[in-house]
Amino acid sequence: MEVMSPSLRMRRTLAWQVVLALALVTPAGALGRQSPQRAALVSRIEAALADPEIKGGIQGIVVMSLATGEVWFERNADTLLIPASNQKLLTSATALHFLGPTHRFITTVIAKADSLRRGVVAGDLALRGDGDPFLDDAALTTMARSLRARGIREVAGGVVGDPGAFGPQGYGDGWAWDDMPYYYSVPVSGLNLNSNVRRISVIPGRRVGERVKVSVWPTGLYGTVVVKAYTGAKGVTPRVDVERRLGTDIVTVSGYVPLDRRADALKPIPVAVENPALYAATRFTQILRSVGVAVRKPARVGSLGAQSVKVLASYASPPLSNLVARLNKPSDNLAAECMLRAIGRTKRTPGDVPSGRSRALQWFSDIGMDTRGVIIADGSGLSRQNYVTARNVLTLLRHMTMHPAGEAFRNSLPVAGVDGTLRNRMKGSPAEGNCRAKTGYVSRVSSLSGYVASASGEPLVFSMLMNGHPCRNAGATAVQDRIVKELASYRE
Repeated sequence: MEVMSPSLRMRRTLAWQVVLALALVTPAGALGRQSPQRAALVSRIEAALADPEIKGGIQGIVVMSLATGEVWFERNADTLLIPASNQKLLTSATALHFLGPTHRFITTVIAKADSLRRGVVAGDLALRGDGDPFLDDAALTTMARSLRARGIREVAGGVVGDPGAFGPQGYGDGWAWDDMPYYYSVPVSGLNLNSNVRRISVIPGRRVGERVKVSVWPTGLYGTVVVKAYTGAKGVTPRVDVERRLGTDIVTVSGYVPLDRRADALKPIPVAVENPALYAATRFTQILRSVGVAVRKPARVGSLGAQSVKVLASYASPPLSNLVARLNKPSDNLAAECMLRAIGRTKRTPGDVPSGRSRALQWFSDIGMDTRGVIIADGSGLSRQNYVTARNVLTLLRHMTMHPAGEAFRNSLPVAGVDGTLRNRMKGSPAEGNCRAKTGYVSRVSSLSGYVASASGEPLVFSMLMNGHPCRNAGATAVQDRIVKELASYRE
């Protein structure tokens, strides 16, 4: 493993500190006369792109110096390509711009203003969502205990899950129907909980041929689990498939688990819920009862209407500057979809994809992106109906070095060899700990865009969008890594 010298580390730190000032005064430039060293770098990048693994595909690539604005390399930089999860760069930057890094999602528990008497809520209790993609059991427990602490001991009605912060479109345009039961394709709601998944755990039975034992977290909720998986012989490779029937919460577990498989050896399998707001309301009912608040009626989805209401408890999410890191580093689809809808929300209208898209495109135009080269179908990049050019991605990345929320944006990106979706890539190279970039992958699409400093400390910005390659994703990412390592190793 190569170790970065203190002097080089200092030069790279200083380079990023001055890049804001340089970007403010340096216009973007086209390819100019190249030094012999630069010409050799270009040749090495061309050689990487000649890899037979990606032959037959198309690559949109552009590399620019943030210090000078000079384009070092480009190929098909103005070709519309599917970005996969590089779409999250557009979404997270736009969210930071419009919502601000200090924005918090506020989930509230409300009741009719005159319904609370002597510790009893005479009617329903509403759990009103604000689009928080990371709301979890701990937040619900905090609010439930707050209600109990203020003397509430009974809800004569039930818990109403209110998802009205966002419009009704739960899925993105162009999402594949056969992805919808899975954790990466959960429905989007104004009221989300636990990433909108339940977790299925499977352990072997007591003897070969017996059905496996299945548990579901959270326990005791609605839904049905059909077990068609069996205990296999010792030593066989486990194979467990968990599927949810579309439009329902009926889950089928099939396959087999070897008799000698330890109970903790198989990770719980996340499965998307059908109705996030109902899931949240039902779970909150359970938690209220667990802290000593009786709830008399079943949970449902709806609202308390326009009548006067009273806030009885609330939960504020961490600031957006924190949440965008939880979005970009692991590439969280639900978070990205919530951000896009939150961008378009107003005091009078719920957030939805068309309104979020409209505001994003106007801002993109304002910062110099060619919006003919941006087609937004969703916020996460799961849809194959998203299109963007590498030059537009680079323009956005360059602009974010000048933006007041630029530090939060840059810090949200995975770091090569360190964390997020880049934690296992470019280890032991000059790019490790140096490159910050967003990955992206759907079938036959691979992308990587972000920042890296050269060996001489020059800050660079790049975008690589690869579509239609015949190889598996590993072949495309190997080419991307090779190019980034060339940039990180370059010395003028």
